[in-house]
Amino acid sequence: MFNKRILSVVALASIGLLSVRAQDVPIKAVPVTYDGLKQEVLKHRGKVVILTFWSTKCAPCIKAFPDFIKQHEKYGDKGLVVISVSLDDTTEEEDVTRANKMLTKWKSPLRNFIYTDKQDHLKNLDYVGLPFYYIFDRHGKWVRYRGFDYKDGVPYDELESVAVRMLNEK
Repeated sequence: MFNKRILSVVALASIGLLSVRAQDVPIKAVPVTYDGLKQEVLKHRGKVVILTFWSTKCAPCIKAFPDFIKQHEKYGDKGLVVISVSLDDTTEEEDVTRANKMLTKWKSPLRNFIYTDKQDHLKNLDYVGLPFYYIFDRHGKWVRYRGFDYKDGVPYDELESVAVRMLNEK
C-alpha cells in the first residue's frame, strides 16, 4: 500500500515536470526566402491562408499577434491556416533571438518563419511598412492589408471578417 502511494506521487510529479518542460520548449522561426514563402502558401491551396508579417520592433504587430493565434484556434478546423513571418533582421543574432523568444512567450502554434531575403527583396512582398497581412482564399486569390493604407491602422475586425467569408466560400 505504501509503495503504491509513493509510485502515485512520483508519477504525478513526473507528469507535472513534463508539462512544465513542454511549456518551456523554445519555439524557433524557420528561415524562409521569398520563393520558400510562395511554396508554403501553395502547399495550403484549398484552404484560406493568412500571412501575418511582424517584427519585434512593431508595437501594432505584437499587439495583434495573439489575435491571429485565436483565429488559428477558432477556425483552423474549418480550413484556416495562419502563417507568421518575422521580418526581424536575420543578420543580427540578437534580433533572431528576440523574435524566437516572442514566439515562445506566445506559445505560437502557427507555422512560424523568419524572412531571410535581403531588404531590397521585400519589394516582392509589396512592403512599405509594418504591419501588413495577406489573406489567400481557397483558390489563391489574395487580399492585402497594410497599415500604410489605413489612417487608423489595420482594421483587424475586417481582416477576420474577410477570412471568415472566404472560409464559407467553396
